[in-house]
Amino acid sequence: MRQDWESVIGLEIHAQLLTQSKMFCSTPNAFGAEPNSLISPVCTGQPGTLPVINAFAMELGVRAAIALNCEIHEQSLFARKHYYYPDLPKNYQISQYDKPFCNNGKVTIQLKSGEKEIRVHRIHFEEDAGKSVHASHGTLVNLNRAGVPLVEIVSEPDMRTAEEAGQYLRTVHNILRFARVCDGNMEQGNFRCDANISVRKLGAPEFGTKVELKNINSFKFVEKAIEYEIDRQIEMILDGKKVTQQTRSWNNAKGITELLREKEV
Repeated sequence: MRQDWESVIGLEIHAQLLTQSKMFCSTPNAFGAEPNSLISPVCTGQPGTLPVINAFAMELGVRAAIALNCEIHEQSLFARKHYYYPDLPKNYQISQYDKPFCNNGKVTIQLKSGEKEIRVHRIHFEEDAGKSVHASHGTLVNLNRAGVPLVEIVSEPDMRTAEEAGQYLRTVHNILRFARVCDGNMEQGNFRCDANISVRKLGAPEFGTKVELKNINSFKFVEKAIEYEIDRQIEMILDGKKVTQQTRSWNNAKGITELLREKEV
């Protein structure tokens, strides 16, 4: 079945920066503290507060850009991204949109068949959200992570197999750790990725409909999730069904991807 189809894969990597404080306030950037003990009026979105950017976070972002062979711009802009979830109380995320601080990078990965170059579309700064814990009696919110500095590294859709995606992820992970931009701790969520996957008939000029897999924090799970999603989309098309734009999660216990939400067209 696979031989007549081609998958198109792009990754969005979220890497937490090795700073002592958060992105826009002096609250400590630390892991393992008591819930909601590392918060401030800024990162909890209190009225009248103003963000002040973390200069060392900027330095680490530039370090990442150089390590990933990107073009760094003299000017970039921050924007407000609407975010209507309780783990970011101000209801927007401070991120970068149309003018990121760098783009046009490249990463060379090693495969069994040889080397391949994967293009980096852009890297931009943003703040992390807090963490929601869903329980039978309701949802608990821990805002210790809200406002923690991140870089998001967005690849071009240059990968065609789960192996390529896994090797790209491992390579970027190694580079950021070596450059001391990110500690790479995936169990703590300091290095995680979203995978964008579509399929098309072999030789077709146009991309298929993209499905996003959210917040996968294991190299092995990324590869498994991509393999499953490729097969799921091909089977849907062969059954006469339409692949729709969705955000899905990886359920490792069941070995499947599961619907989180439908995306707007």
